[in-house]
Amino acid sequence: MVTTKHEGPIQIIRDNPEVVAQLLKIAFGIEVSDASTIRSTSEACTQLTPAAYVADNVVEICEGGSTKPTIGVVAETQLAKDPDKQGSWPLYLTSLHAKLMCPCYLLVICPSRSVAEWARESIQIGHPGFDLTPYVIGPGLGPLVTTPDQAAQMPEMTILAALANIIPSDRGSLEITHAALATISNEDEEKGRLYTDLVTDVLSKAAQKILEEYVNTGVAGYKYKSEPFRRAYAEGEAKSVLMVLDARGLSVSDEVREQILACTDQEQLDQWLVRAATAESVDDLLG
Repeated sequence: MVTTKHEGPIQIIRDNPEVVAQLLKIAFGIEVSDASTIRSTSEACTQLTPAAYVADNVVEICEGGSTKPTIGVVAETQLAKDPDKQGSWPLYLTSLHAKLMCPCYLLVICPSRSVAEWARESIQIGHPGFDLTPYVIGPGLGPLVTTPDQAAQMPEMTILAALANIIPSDRGSLEITHAALATISNEDEEKGRLYTDLVTDVLSKAAQKILEEYVNTGVAGYKYKSEPFRRAYAEGEAKSVLMVLDARGLSVSDEVREQILACTDQEQLDQWLVRAATAESVDDLLG
């Protein structure tokens, strides 16, 4: 089943295929010319047998003004161990190489540590010297971004690193994630909202609260310029208050519902969310 956690990293690559070049260089030391045309292309890996093999994403890099690809990359998100991938991953890569006739690489994004360790194992093809060891983006890989300034320069790669659990969810590291999100949001609010949703979906409740603080106050000079974007967090918590009340069977009038949804005071919303768990009535909630 395709999920947001699976599609999130791939969507970032589709939207910003230059992220792949950054990953190749920073994570694995593969140089890519700055003067490159980078495009996301078809994910279909065709072959002669009836079964369909479709990679999550394929990126072609054309260096030095070339109109033909000089580097090809298959990008996959892997959330669980799947022995079948030991057959399909080599097929994806060799099919792409046959099409492009240039160096090709396999990037596998694995948020889970155990899956990342499994994915890093060499796939033994059998023929001497013909084994495949995927390049894995996930726990166990060294830090790709270490400061908010770096995050602002490579925001999409930073978000992908956060989704792959390379960036920890402690307060200091969330400053880096926040700087990337703020940079993206200030350039494209819709995309910023999407990427923020992707990140918050993988964070713990405690980490979400820290990120919300940064959205409201800014970090190291990186602030969200859009007021509607900041309100999104408040709206989310207001909806949580109402969900708790509804789950407990407490009657909420339309007037009170509108009052809660209109609140943008984070401290007030926090109080209501705590009270919602034990309040005997809506009057008790509102105090």
